[in-house]
Amino acid sequence: MEKYKHIQWVVQRNLTSQADFEGMKNACEKIGAPFISLDIIPFTAELPLFDRSRRSIIYGSTTFNALAYEDVSLREGIFFNKEAFSIENYNSQWGRHMLNYEAGISTFRELMENRTYPGDKLLFIRPDDDSKSFAGETKRFDEIEGWFNMLMQIENSTLSAESRIVISEPYNIRYEWRLWIVNKKVVAASKYREYFKLRKEEGCPAAVVDFAESRCLEYTPHDVFVMDICLCGDEYFIVECGCMNGAGFYKGDISSIISNVSDYFISNG
Repeated sequence: MEKYKHIQWVVQRNLTSQADFEGMKNACEKIGAPFISLDIIPFTAELPLFDRSRRSIIYGSTTFNALAYEDVSLREGIFFNKEAFSIENYNSQWGRHMLNYEAGISTFRELMENRTYPGDKLLFIRPDDDSKSFAGETKRFDEIEGWFNMLMQIENSTLSAESRIVISEPYNIRYEWRLWIVNKKVVAASKYREYFKLRKEEGCPAAVVDFAESRCLEYTPHDVFVMDICLCGDEYFIVECGCMNGAGFYKGDISSIISNVSDYFISNG
């Protein structure tokens, strides 16, 4: 369509699954939005050259997103704000609707210095921010201590003894869904986990959409983002939110995501 000729999707080809890459390319072709593919060298400090004559929406790895965010000419196509995208912020905004509302937030170093847990205590641990520096998982306290000791011996730009982490009791989560939200409305959804095992299914129950959109009336970290929701016991909770520019699609409707995000981008140009 004519209205999409002044924007483009710039998508990382390497590190994006082939199915998702083809899905995004086809969705762009469907609406007539220009599509550019790039290969990004992991941990590179420079972006490859590409046509910047149009306004760009970025999709790809953490490295790609970080470099684009630092580039003034590309930042508008990264739907992100470092201060907003953190568990600590979500807890302050959504309170008891957050799965980790009662969790502790500290650094690795502070957790080790306090040593409030026995070695065999199981804890759920995840990053506070949206850096994806490690995946949230349940570990024994002595395993976390071993991890901390390893961090003290190496230099790692994404994870260190001072990294802020979320620590909580393990949860009995039944189902988890990812929802894509644009201007407070759910535009796509996918189940991605069932009883801690990966299970991809398109869509989600209407009650999950209602829960998400109710929370969006209270607060959103951005006009465009993804929200992960779980069913724990008989209640829905927000697990976390994330930047759309690097979020996996699972079985989400890529065509709907591309068209809705493109329309948002055009209307906010």
